[in-house]
Amino acid sequence: MWTAPPPPPDEDRRLARLAALAVMDTEPEPLFDHLTALAAQICGTPVALLGLLDERRQWFKAAVGFGRAETPRALTFCAHTLLADGLFEVQDTSGDPRFAEHPDVLAQPPLRYYAGVPIRLDDGSHPGTLCVVDFRPRELTDAQREALMRLADVAAEALMMRERVLARADTGPQEQPFRVLAETAPLGIFRTDAAGLCIYTNPVWQRIYGAGARDALGEGWAATLAPEDGDSVLAHWRRCVQRRQPFEMRYRVRRPGGAMRQVWSRARPLLAPAGELLGYVGISEDVTDRLSVERELRDSKALLDRTGRVAGVGGWSLDLQTQELVWSDQTFRIHDLEPGLQPTLEEALAFYPPEARGAIESAVQRGILYGEPWSLELPMITASGREVWVLAQGQVDWQDGTPVRLVGAFQDVTEHHRAAVELELNRQRLRALYESTPALMHSVDAGGRVLSVSDRWLERLGYRREEVIGRMLDDFLTPESSRRVREVHRPALWRLGHVDDCAVQLICADGRLRDVLVSAVAEYDAQGRPLRAQALVDDITEDLKRRAQLAQEQQMRRQTERHVQELDQLLRERSEMLDVLAHEVRQPLNNASAALQSAAGSLAGRGERQAQERLMRAQAVLGQVLAGVDNTLAAATLLAGGGRIARLDTDIDTLIAVTIADLPREQRDRVVVHRHTATRTALMDMSLMRLALRNLLSNALKYAPGVSPVALHVMDFDEPAALQFEVADAGPGIPRELLPRLFTRGARGVGGTESAHGLGLYIVRRVMDLHGGTAELLRTGPLGTVMRLTLPQAG
Repeated sequence: MWTAPPPPPDEDRRLARLAALAVMDTEPEPLFDHLTALAAQICGTPVALLGLLDERRQWFKAAVGFGRAETPRALTFCAHTLLADGLFEVQDTSGDPRFAEHPDVLAQPPLRYYAGVPIRLDDGSHPGTLCVVDFRPRELTDAQREALMRLADVAAEALMMRERVLARADTGPQEQPFRVLAETAPLGIFRTDAAGLCIYTNPVWQRIYGAGARDALGEGWAATLAPEDGDSVLAHWRRCVQRRQPFEMRYRVRRPGGAMRQVWSRARPLLAPAGELLGYVGISEDVTDRLSVERELRDSKALLDRTGRVAGVGGWSLDLQTQELVWSDQTFRIHDLEPGLQPTLEEALAFYPPEARGAIESAVQRGILYGEPWSLELPMITASGREVWVLAQGQVDWQDGTPVRLVGAFQDVTEHHRAAVELELNRQRLRALYESTPALMHSVDAGGRVLSVSDRWLERLGYRREEVIGRMLDDFLTPESSRRVREVHRPALWRLGHVDDCAVQLICADGRLRDVLVSAVAEYDAQGRPLRAQALVDDITEDLKRRAQLAQEQQMRRQTERHVQELDQLLRERSEMLDVLAHEVRQPLNNASAALQSAAGSLAGRGERQAQERLMRAQAVLGQVLAGVDNTLAAATLLAGGGRIARLDTDIDTLIAVTIADLPREQRDRVVVHRHTATRTALMDMSLMRLALRNLLSNALKYAPGVSPVALHVMDFDEPAALQFEVADAGPGIPRELLPRLFTRGARGVGGTESAHGLGLYIVRRVMDLHGGTAELLRTGPLGTVMRLTLPQAG
C-alpha cells in the first residue's frame, strides 16, 4: 500500500517562506511556463511540472502535458524530492517498493518514471520542485540531469525575484537577477516601463527581430514590424498598456535583408502591491517554421481529404498513451457520421460485430509485439444501419523503441467484397462442376507440354500438380500410346480441330496403367497457328475389367447350367431307379406278407397253433423289413426332392387311421388316440406326415414295456395357427448320450436291431423341416418319453 513520506525537518520554516512568496493560486506567468516547457524538451519527457507544496496540497505554477491544477500532498512524488539534497530519480516505479502501489503507477497509462529537483531558495528552504514524468521506464543522461538542476536554480531565482518585486514595488535592485535569468532563457524576453516603452531585450529577442539592443528601446522595436501589421500591432499594444491588460498577438517582422518572420508575442503587467502599474515583462517566439509546418499540414490534410473523397479512402490514428482517436473526414463519411466529431475507441469498435473486434485486437497485438502491419477486410454496421464491408489497414509508429500510436487507412470495399464473394461462388460452382464430371481434363500447348490438369486427373493418376505442369504429356503415356499420339492423333487434332475417343494408356504415379479414351478440341491464334488443346479423358479401365469379369461370369454360368442339367438328369434317373426299387422290391414283400397272413389264418382254423405262431413271427419280421424299405426310400426321396412338397387340405382322422393301419396288427390296439380339437382338416403332404407319424408310433411301441398303451394327442393353436401331434409312451426313456444326435441319421437307441439304419427320427425331422414345422423331444425319463410334432398352418 502507498505511504506518504514524512515532512522535512524544517517544515514550519519552509511553509512560512512559501507564504511570503505570495505565489500560490496566482495566474500563469510566461517565464515559469517556458522554464517548465524547456525542462520537458531537454529531458525528452511528455510531462514537466513546477509545483509548490503547502501543508495539504501540491499546486502547479506551470505544467506541460498534465491536465490537473493540483494534487493532494499525500499522493505526490515530490514530497520525496523535498527530502533530497539534489536530484531525485526513479527509473522504474513499478519495481520500486516505495511507489509500486501508488494510484498513478496503477493507472492507465501508468506513471513509470520520475525525476525531480528541489527549488532551493537563498535561506535553504524548498517551497517546491521542478520535475519531469514519463509513462515508460527510462534514465536521464548526465547532461539532462545537469540541465534540470540548472533550470531548478533559475526557477528559484525567478521566485525570489518575483518576491522582491512585490515587496519593494520597484525593479531597480532586481535588474541584475532578471538579466541573468533573461540571458539564459531560450526565448526572446523583453521588459517595458509603465508607459509601455521598451527598456530591455535579451539576445534571443534581438536575433528574432533582427535588431540590436539600442534599436529596440522605446518604440524603436516597431520599426521591425511589417508595414501591413505595424499600425494594428501598435494600437493593440497601447490599448493593453492603457487598460493594464495582458498582451498577446501574432504578427510579422521584417529582418534586415527583407526576410519576413512570424512572431508570437505575449506580455503580462507587473503591478505594485498598491495596484499601480510598474511595467510589462514578456516573451517573443519565432513561429515562422511552425506555422509553415501547420500550413503544410492543413494543405496536406485538405489534399488528403479531397483525394480520400475521390478514392473513397479515409485515414485514422490512435494515440496509445491518451487513447485519443482521430478520423479523417472520409472515415466519418464511411461510418455515416458528420465530420468533426471525436469518437472514442469504444465507440469506434462498437460498429463491428464481436468476431470482427477479435480480429482487430489480434492484429493490433501482433503489430505491437512484432511490428507487423495489418490489412483486414471486415463487416461493419454504420451509424445509419447500413451493412458494409471495409478494408482496415494499419501499422504501429514507434518512438525510442516504444509504440506510441497506431495509424492506418480505411476504405469502403462493399462492392468489391460482393464482387469477390460472387466471383468466389462462381469459382466454386465452376470448380464443383469441373470436379463432378466423370471425365478427367487436361490441356496441352502446341508442342504437347501440359498446361493445366483437373483435380480429378491428379487424383485418378496419383500425381501432385507440380509434378505434372510443364512436362510433356508423352511422359505419362506408355511407349506404344506415345507413338500413336505423335504419329496419328496429334496431327489429326491440329488438322481437323478435334479428335474423338482416342484409345491410349496413361501411367499412374505408382506404375499402374489406366486405359482411357481421349477427346480433344484445338484452339488457334489469329493467324491460324495451333495454340493449345483442351482434352476430356474418359477412364475406361474399370469398364474393361467389368467386361472381362462379365465374360468370365457368363462362361461360368454356362458351365454351371450344364452341370445343373447333368445333375437334373442324374436325379431323374435316380428317382426312376427308386420307383423301380419301390415296385420291384416292395411289391413282392407286400405279396409275401399277404400270403403269410392268409396262411396263418388257415392254420388257425385247423388248430395248428405252433405253425401259426411261426408264421406270425415271420410276418412280424417281414413287417420290419417293409418298414426299413419304406424309410430308406423316404430318405432317398427327401434328399433328392429339393425341398418341394405338395401341401393339400387333408382329413386328420384319415391320416391317423391309415397311419395306425400301417402298424402290425397286434400293435394297433395299443395306440390310444386323444383328440383335443374339433378341427377336421389341415394343410400337409399326407404321405410324408403319415411316414413321420408312423415312425414316432413305431418307436414308442417298440420301447414301451409289454402291452402298455401309447397315447397319441391331437391339438391345435390359433396364435400362430398350428396343428400338434404328441406321442407319449411309458418306456425307460432315451439314453442321455443319444440326446445330442437324436434326430440325426444313424442314431439308434438301446434295443435297436443291428440291421436298422437309424433313419426313423431323421426322417421325422426332415419331414417337419419341409413343412416348416418342428420335431422336438418334450421330456424323457424313467416314466416315459413324449415327442411333439408341430405343423404350421399360417402362410
